Amino acid sequence: MCRCIRADRGSRKTRRDTREDNNLELVIYRETSTSPALPEDDTPGGRIRRARLAKNMLLVDLAATTGLSVQALRLAEQNKSTVSPPNLRRLSEALGVSIAYLGCFENLPEHTLGQRIKKARLYHGYNKREFGEIFGLSTRMILGWEKDEYRPSEKYMKRLETFLAILH
Repeated sequence: MCRCIRADRGSRKTRRDTREDNNLELVIYRETSTSPALPEDDTPGGRIRRARLAKNMLLVDLAATTGLSVQALRLAEQNKSTVSPPNLRRLSEALGVSIAYLGCFENLPEHTLGQRIKKARLYHGYNKREFGEIFGLSTRMILGWEKDEYRPSEKYMKRLETFLAILH
């Protein structure tokens, strides 16, 4: 079935069958997916959009729930901006899906301890500053751990294990 999206002034987008004539008098049928979020769009923006639509939420509803602007959400859904881990936490709570799912963090490598620390931090929705505050460390030290420049001492490894457990 051929579908075209037509926006009427003052109303939400509606779908209706239509055809268009070009200037050569050929009939062109335009076919679009019946789902605004294409299943193959497996990006953070696509996942945010898919989760929002699954909850039947408009951008303004999600903005009101999370405290983020409609513009910021629109740019995130279009993958024109990245969403910070704290904002992914807000979106995760509002949409009822995991932070890891929204951020596509399952694709991050975990070959080294540093990569595992970074992946666990992101799974929990913390930026480096927040993660450092949990441990009483600087952002630079967290970055050093994640780049495998420094190895956490035993004192910190015990606490890190609770965060790393999310990867199992």
